[in-house]
Amino acid sequence: MAESIPEEIVVDILLRLPAKSLVRCKCVCKRWRSLISDPGFAKSHLQKLKAGDLIPSQRIIIGGRNGPLKTVDYEALDGGEGRMVVPHGIEPSRIVGSCDGLVCLIGPSNFVIYNPTTREYMELPGSDFVDQATLFRGARNDSFYGFGYDSQSDDYKIALVVGDVVEVENWKVAIFSLKSCSWRMMMIEVPFQEEEVECGHPAVYWKGALHCHVYVWNMNDEGFSAILSFDLSEEKFHQVLPVPPVDEDIFLLGLEIHGANLFIYNTAQNPRIEAWMTDEYRIGAQWEKWFSIDSNGFINWNRPFEKIPLAYTRSGKIVFLMDRKWMILFNPEDNTCQDHLLGTDFDTDYADTDYAIYLETLVSPHLGGGAVE
Repeated sequence: MAESIPEEIVVDILLRLPAKSLVRCKCVCKRWRSLISDPGFAKSHLQKLKAGDLIPSQRIIIGGRNGPLKTVDYEALDGGEGRMVVPHGIEPSRIVGSCDGLVCLIGPSNFVIYNPTTREYMELPGSDFVDQATLFRGARNDSFYGFGYDSQSDDYKIALVVGDVVEVENWKVAIFSLKSCSWRMMMIEVPFQEEEVECGHPAVYWKGALHCHVYVWNMNDEGFSAILSFDLSEEKFHQVLPVPPVDEDIFLLGLEIHGANLFIYNTAQNPRIEAWMTDEYRIGAQWEKWFSIDSNGFINWNRPFEKIPLAYTRSGKIVFLMDRKWMILFNPEDNTCQDHLLGTDFDTDYADTDYAIYLETLVSPHLGGGAVE
């Protein structure tokens, strides 16, 4: 019966399904497998997701040097249904970032582009000027690096600063192009004239650029907080966003993405967890306070938690990553929380936790492009 349905109708029906269901549909017949595996189909499906024609499905992926790579269905955590924690058969890896369903990983000896939904991955060639082993062993906040999509060239790129981030006039930036499957090095000017730049967490992809919260220090040990972006099409650094005005006792820490918005949150050492959100992309962008929570009621401060806000569930609960072993779902309406153990096979080193939120898509890491803005 399926063979008698015109192909355009079959395509229209399949494009309305979530990516996870489409992966299973590949087993129906050779015809469906060919349709779903086509790069054009993956691109059309991604367009529907970004246009809001389909309900997007997102997951949190957690990695690090000392534990297995796992994904967490945080909506299932909230609803109490479905498989919440899914292991992956990939060696321990640090997470660079995610874009359009692809996740960029650093392994002990190479970079990997991985789609957790389809389980496809691609090992990237090495480079003479990028030391993957050092990046894998090093601290997660020692440099500027990230992964995203260049809409002008229809290409996915990795960008990372090579060496210490202290000489701020020009940085050595290694750029990998998935389309050409090659690395190149560039000297790129940074919009600061001070002595030293301290980067926070890995850069997040938003509106065609990689964004990182940084502290800039001058020779008198005076500093200021800033958001540094790297435009993946222009391949230039910019300062296009302000940081939100905060109280003196608030120490801003990192950036994340919530839907189509960028948000920034404060340090783990303050019992009051606060976050601000913006959907504007300009110098005078306005920030709106997203939440302000006193965590003394649900955190044991004898443990050095990072308490990183990651996402909002559809019911309005805030998902916090506490360490590699567990998460908290906090309900701001009644100040209650739910603890969720992620697994006992995670290492206890909270400082080695890497994470990203990814969208479930069919985009293949073997494609040179295939995304839409």
